[in-house]
Amino acid sequence: MHTIAIANHKGGVGKTTTAVNLAAGLARRGHRTLLVDVDAQAHATFWFVDDPDDIEADLQDVVTGRVAFREAVRTTRIEGLDLLPATLALAQLEVQLVSMTRREDRIARALEPGRDAYEFVVLDLAPSLSLVSLAALVAADSIVAPVSATKLAVSGLGAFLGWTDDFRLEGVITAPLLGVLVTMVDYRTRVTREVLEALDGSGLPLFATNVPRRVAAEDQVGERLVTGDAGSSGDLSAAYDAFIEEVLTRTTTTCSSSTAGAGEQV
Repeated sequence: MHTIAIANHKGGVGKTTTAVNLAAGLARRGHRTLLVDVDAQAHATFWFVDDPDDIEADLQDVVTGRVAFREAVRTTRIEGLDLLPATLALAQLEVQLVSMTRREDRIARALEPGRDAYEFVVLDLAPSLSLVSLAALVAADSIVAPVSATKLAVSGLGAFLGWTDDFRLEGVITAPLLGVLVTMVDYRTRVTREVLEALDGSGLPLFATNVPRRVAAEDQVGERLVTGDAGSSGDLSAAYDAFIEEVLTRTTTTCSSSTAGAGEQV
């Protein structure tokens, strides 16, 4: 099981859209996948649940031990893709974690029962530097950081990566940055060109794929479409499909490197 956190504390950069398209695309390629909504706004849940009132248990219930992992996981309309949903109740988890021992490990421990059932777990994090977000990053094997092609978003990305590096130095977060995905790209604008140039010179691991800015993106959110769905934007689907292939290549490399490293230590 390889767990990928889609994370950035800047809102509006395409985290949830990236998470749902990645999870759906992995499942449609034959990889058993679990999408975990780690945001009390529950936008990833919205993509696959018609009526939020039908949700009887969410991530918060599993982490606190009120409900077993299997009781909270739901199937989705996409074969091979399951969902561990969020509701507004997830907002309580921030306070509840404070009094728990080993609170940073709680999400990782909550997901452990799914280890043998899934090849990939995709975590959609909230736009915050919270204890819940930290616990989700601790559970991750890799981090993907979406960033929109705006100067404010790039500035926020630097702050987020600095925050994760501090915890990485302390050994709290072990997941490497798998890559930065640039979203909402419009090559006609000077700002986009300047942002891409700055990122190219940053030394960060960028995905070769850029997700274009399209008016159809908002329509896809409203209609809850993902790559592979009939009616989805061709340009957006092509971009996310290319991104998914990059993720598969990089995670394979990451897993192979980790295995090799373990062998060398032995």
